[in-house]
Amino acid sequence: MIRHLLGFCILISAGLANPVVQKSWAINQSFYNYLQLNFIDPMLITELDQETKDSLRTILAKTTYFEHRSEETGELLHALIPIGEELQISLYREKSGAYKVELIAIRYTKVIENITAKIGVSLQNDLLGITGNSKLSNELASIYDARIDFRRDIHKGDTISVVYERKVRLGSTHGAVTVVSSFIETGRRRHYAFYNPGDEGYYDERGNALASMFLQFPVSYRRITSGYQPSGRSHPILGMVRPHLGVDFGAPMGTPVTSVADGVVRFVGCQTNCNAGYGKLVVIEHKNGWETRYAHLKGYGRNVSFGARVSQGQTIGFLGASGVTTGPHLHFELRKFSQPTNPLALKNVRQQGLKGTELMQFIAMADKSKIELDYFADTAHKGVARLSYNSAQEYLAHN
Repeated sequence: MIRHLLGFCILISAGLANPVVQKSWAINQSFYNYLQLNFIDPMLITELDQETKDSLRTILAKTTYFEHRSEETGELLHALIPIGEELQISLYREKSGAYKVELIAIRYTKVIENITAKIGVSLQNDLLGITGNSKLSNELASIYDARIDFRRDIHKGDTISVVYERKVRLGSTHGAVTVVSSFIETGRRRHYAFYNPGDEGYYDERGNALASMFLQFPVSYRRITSGYQPSGRSHPILGMVRPHLGVDFGAPMGTPVTSVADGVVRFVGCQTNCNAGYGKLVVIEHKNGWETRYAHLKGYGRNVSFGARVSQGQTIGFLGASGVTTGPHLHFELRKFSQPTNPLALKNVRQQGLKGTELMQFIAMADKSKIELDYFADTAHKGVARLSYNSAQEYLAHN
């Protein structure tokens, strides 16, 4: 098998005429169909162990894979088809002409790079132009989601500096990227983020968590009485099947309901009358297109009115039974750019900051990384400065 892999790599590096072709896995294509299209007996699958058989069913549509074919006949000699970031299916022809399928590790190199740039059009567009893919900007958006509104806070001329690790496979970026350290400058203030390998979380230079803008639950005493069911459920009162676009929390009448994040009140009151629909409702707008809704309330919190700013954890109402409901509960919805999202599926729940020895070690690391980021940004020429290390090991040795 090693001989086949080495041959595959040698062909790539030799620069022969189209020795390896990069392709995209077709929508609704099965591995069985792929064998048929390449005139390979599909009964080959029956000879595989169960783990490999199961893996054949996990190939995602539009997955980038690689083929090596005979230049004379066009016959498939070898294909490498990823089934994740770490494993791939290796389909290859032996000298006898028979084909074999094996599950093998994906071979890649880790490269650490720095990008320092002045924002031109937007952070996303600028990074896309520099890197050729959207993975880095998506990762930064996730890290800074709680601190920066990417639509309003970032302006032309602001600076970004980021050290990140990416995997390189056959000359292309493979899988997700990991931001090691970064800052985004807004209003002449640099917002830093540093990766902590211990818990794979991100923290600022003082060890405060950047993990989330949301609290996990809007009520302290909670019992989930109905989950998120966008495909529909039988409504307990109306009797018809309707989508349930939020989560219902059962708790005693009058239980305080808190805002799960900082935001601005965009609606408070009853949409039609307080005996219909949501009943007494509060809608809060948050950063980056997020919105939360709190329905069936008994009443509203102090100073909760249209346009009022509310803080995370602030009481915005009290659990009740207004509107169409079978009893006291809170109907809680989460939306992103008006599209409903399952509140319980959010991974970015607020973390605690670092403490004790872990905090001291983290700050020492962050101080060093901060000096490096500032150096890259303050010494770079206008435009983009890009510093690349051949490997993660070289980067660690440099630092």
